Order: sequence, then structure tokens, then C-alpha cells
Amino acid sequence: MKDQTAKTESKRDPLVRLVKRDSVSAARSVIVHAAAILLAMLVCGIFFVIVTDSSIIEIYSAMVSGTIRNSITVNSFFKEACMLLIIAVGLAPAFKMSFWNVGGQGQVLAGGMAAAMWLYYLGNKLPNAAIIPLMIISAAVGGGIWALVPAIFRVKFSTNETLFTLMMNYIAIQLVKYLRITWSPIHALGMISRKAGSMPSLFGNQNGWIYVIAAVAVIMMYVYMNKTKHGYEISVVGEAPNTARYAGISEFRVIIRTAFISGAICGLAGFLYVSAIDHTISETMGGGYGFTAVIVAWLAKFNPIFMTLISMLISFIRSGSSEIVSRNTTTLDSSIANINIGIFLFFMLGCEFFLNYKIVFRGGKEAGK
Repeated sequence: MKDQTAKTESKRDPLVRLVKRDSVSAARSVIVHAAAILLAMLVCGIFFVIVTDSSIIEIYSAMVSGTIRNSITVNSFFKEACMLLIIAVGLAPAFKMSFWNVGGQGQVLAGGMAAAMWLYYLGNKLPNAAIIPLMIISAAVGGGIWALVPAIFRVKFSTNETLFTLMMNYIAIQLVKYLRITWSPIHALGMISRKAGSMPSLFGNQNGWIYVIAAVAVIMMYVYMNKTKHGYEISVVGEAPNTARYAGISEFRVIIRTAFISGAICGLAGFLYVSAIDHTISETMGGGYGFTAVIVAWLAKFNPIFMTLISMLISFIRSGSSEIVSRNTTTLDSSIANINIGIFLFFMLGCEFFLNYKIVFRGGKEAGK
């Protein structure tokens, strides 16, 4: 009778179910991530073989060449990686606090608008030594305010910050479009100024400032998140808000402060686009990196060091894909780079799934031990 009952209960069990893992060793995590990266690169290569009729060796050679062929490609690779990294670093403290700031793109645009206004209206009236600090401060404040508005609504009215910050992106996009119309026809599509407000050369070009700022942002954010009282408060509020209240930590103050810092760093990225890269503003400024940075920060578990590695991988895929497109302009266009980045992110997100869950078949057999 007992055997029949056991068999009946066994049949009622699902054939396959997911079980959350208790913990994952560091070695296993490294192995799974490395396997995901290799699989992603392999699938990207196979995809290019199919659409270009080139060999897999030619594809990978072209991707490497597109990154390190000369000083121009190397600078472009590091510039893209550093800009993505700066935005991801900015989003990290908000995510760590469980404030789901998906408004990085809008905060970049807000910072860019704040910087561009100084450049447009006073660019020819003030020296660079005066206008650049004003642009930096305004960009940080602009981006900070763009993140602060959803934070205030979150703590005061319990609104959903994910939807709120997402909608703020589209408001920023429309404001940039309005400015382009207002400033047309002279400046809408071209540079606002080639000299005024332009960052001076460092290490041979303006990109040098981007490298320095990215390195400083990574180091300072790592220290801020792991070695300071504010970083501790962010962790407590994010992981155990009831414990934070019991310990006397003001949830309101921590959320407001952290959201502003998050937006301010994204706003500084907007300043760099205006002052060191584009010298103008547009609704496509940043190439959508404000959205990609969300995944970068999450995949890196909000660790700035890991964000650096993921940003460089994404930049490599973009640079390599662009090189292949340039060699096959009759059959491919620039959107191919985004397809490959999507493939890479798909595999990285998939590996996170297998690190957090295991597949259990009926009878207790496990897959992915």
C-alpha cells in the first residue's frame, strides 16, 4: 500500500522543476562565466560565418583587427568601454540599494543638456577655464535631479521607480529633440562649438580624460561601496530595510542621497559626450549605453571591478562587429553589432540563471550540479 502511494505521489511530481541553489562556490562561478563568454563568442562567430560566408578564423581575425589595428581603433575601443563603464558605475549604488534605476539614458541626456546650454549660450563669451567647470557641475546636478525626482516619489508616495525612471528617459529624449529644433538650423545637426567648452588634450587626445575619469570612478565607487559608512547603509537599506529602520538608519535620507549620486555620475557621462566626444547633443547621444549599462551593473553584481571587464568585452564585440560590417558593406549594416551584443548578454544572463537555479528531474535526478 505504501509503495502504491509513493508511486502515485511520484507521478504527481512534475517531470522537471527548478530548485534555487543555496550557494555557489567562487570556482564554479568563474568556470560558468568563462564557459558562457566562450559560447557567446562562438555563437557570434558562427552567426557572422552564416551571413558573410567567411571562415571562422577570418571572422575572429577581423574582430581582433577592428580593435587593435591602429591607435585610432584602440582609442575607440577604450573610449566605448570607458563610457559604458562610467554609466554602469553610476547605476551600481542605486541597484545595490534595491532602487531599480533604469533611467541611466535619461540621466545621461539630462547631464548633456545642462552642459550644452552653457556651451551654446556662453561658449564664445567665457574662456574654457571658466566654462568647463560650470559644465561639469551643471551636468552632475542635471543628472542628479533627473534621478532625484523618481526617488522622492518612491519614498513619499511608494511609486514604482522602475517605471518612473523609464518614463523619465522618454521625457529627456523629447526635451533634447525640442532643443535641437530650438537651436536649428545653425547648430541642430552640427557641432555647437569646436573649441569652446572642449576638453584639452590628454595622452595625445581628448579621450585621455575619459580614461582617467573612468578609472577614478571605478576606484572611488569601489571604496565608497565597500569601505565607507554610506556604502554600509546602502547595503542594509537594500537587503534589509526593516533592520535599517531598527538600527536608526534613515531610509529616506539614504535613498535620496544615493539616487542623486547615481544620477550625477550618469550626468557626468553626458558632459563627456558633449565636451569630449560629440560636441553637440542629440536624442541618440550615448548610443543607448544608458540601457546597456543596466545589464552590465547587474551582471557584475554591482562590483566596479567586474563592470570593467564586462564593459571591455561589450566594447570588443562592438568594435569587432563594426570591422566586419566595414568589410561587408553590401550585405551588412551597423545594427549587426547590436545583434552580437544581444547574443553576448543572452549567454551571460543564461549563466546567471544556472548559477542561481538547478534543474531537478522526477525521481530526484539533478542537471547542472
